[in-house]
Amino acid sequence: MGKQGSEKFTPDLTAYRKAILLHNITFDEIDALLKEYAELSSDSKPAVCEFFYTSLPDDPSWIYLEFPDFPSISYHLIFWHYLNLLVWFGQKSDKGFCLSIPKDQTKPLFLSIIDKENPFGDSCIGIYADRDFYFEIPSETFKWGPAPTAPFDFMAFLKGTFYFDTRWIPKISQCKWHSTQVTLTFPV
Repeated sequence: MGKQGSEKFTPDLTAYRKAILLHNITFDEIDALLKEYAELSSDSKPAVCEFFYTSLPDDPSWIYLEFPDFPSISYHLIFWHYLNLLVWFGQKSDKGFCLSIPKDQTKPLFLSIIDKENPFGDSCIGIYADRDFYFEIPSETFKWGPAPTAPFDFMAFLKGTFYFDTRWIPKISQCKWHSTQVTLTFPV
């Protein structure tokens, strides 16, 4: 995953199940961080939302946090909050990533991680539609990377980088869920 390119764009993840997967973080820390994040939200359009989260049964050190849908909010703003929350949780979690799975199986997967090369810690890198991207949160700058020479292997990347097995995700339906309700705000 890299930072080259110049096209401005943000992926529309409206028809996706959006998750943030976090390692070595407690439910209490997630609850506190969500409430703190919401308190800092100061735009004029409020949206009450509920975040659901659970630990994965095969490895309870991983937490699956479901990012809520916001039907009346622009997908650009949702994308910004989605990646900003990954960075926000990075202050307590030792590793984490965003993984979005399309509800329509003909669309591509979405994966994003915190850009560890950025000393400010306020950007993410990822892959969407078989293209690398870079997203800087404060400036909302999205840049495509070079066109790939081979298809990206999501499963191998997650296993090799995070020791995460994607086969754990379908088992979340068997889990006990926790939730935190907060009010986020968005620009009008």
